[in-house]
Amino acid sequence: MEERFPAFRAKAREILAGVSGLEKEEDYRQLLCGDCPFYRHGEEENEECGSYRLLRALLEAGALDLEDLLQALG
Repeated sequence: MEERFPAFRAKAREILAGVSGLEKEEDYRQLLCGDCPFYRHGEEENEECGSYRLLRALLEAGALDLEDLLQALG
């Protein structure tokens, strides 16, 4: 069975392990956009969709917990 949201899972695990953080714009893009078919890592013209903006705001406000999200994904 294929793992759902592999890019999100990998980045979230890096963040939780202290290997990475959410200091830069690209950190958020890798976490929240990495599994999107429209996202192209490293491209200058990555536009922000409404889902990205919402999830980023929730993460910044502490309303979402990465451990809880990983557990919910199974």
